[in-house]
Amino acid sequence: MGSARAISIQSAHPAPLRGEHGDKMANNTARLVALAWVAGAILPGPRVSAHAEETVPNLATLSHVRSFSPSIASVIQEAGDRSTTFRRLVETIDASDSYVYVDEGECRDSDQRACLVNVTVGGRFRFIFVHVATRTADWDLMGSIGHELQHAIEVIDNGFVTSLLTMRSLYERIGKQNSRDPHSYETTAAVAAGNAVRDEVRAFIRRAKSQQRSQPSTKGNL
Repeated sequence: MGSARAISIQSAHPAPLRGEHGDKMANNTARLVALAWVAGAILPGPRVSAHAEETVPNLATLSHVRSFSPSIASVIQEAGDRSTTFRRLVETIDASDSYVYVDEGECRDSDQRACLVNVTVGGRFRFIFVHVATRTADWDLMGSIGHELQHAIEVIDNGFVTSLLTMRSLYERIGKQNSRDPHSYETTAAVAAGNAVRDEVRAFIRRAKSQQRSQPSTKGNL
């Protein structure tokens, strides 16, 4: 299953905005914000992920959990189909004034499978950005996304969090600091959410395989 630290939150530390690596992350975030606003200006209401919606026809167009990546958008859909915990997380975010964008990207620690990288404000909406590593099995990726969605909900529940600085302030108060990385924080709720999603997805896969094995073979009857 891997350690909880491997998917701990990184975004509470403002350091990613400094240096070559930080500049890259800041530029990526700025690009995503710009794309979100362009899409929002073209489409009615706060539908800011037009690209993902057009590329993946089955993606719920009104969901507040979105991706610019068709493959990650598909994983999010499948996770919602397979995990009640994941659906609950998405429903909570959908009921908020915030939008969470999940896309492939880097974290401070290369061993991290997922991390919050930024939160920003646009009009009356907050935009929260999550990076994930897609090199893991689907059930593990779904768990990592679920883990970060819980972190996003923690941000959403605290209206004063509108930047990296205020996000750090939040996690200094509610999070547990990583002993190996003083700029990384974790919460029990996020660990539990990620583990629950993984367990539910794996149980779903086991049931599907069991049903396939139990179906009578039609070989030789055609």
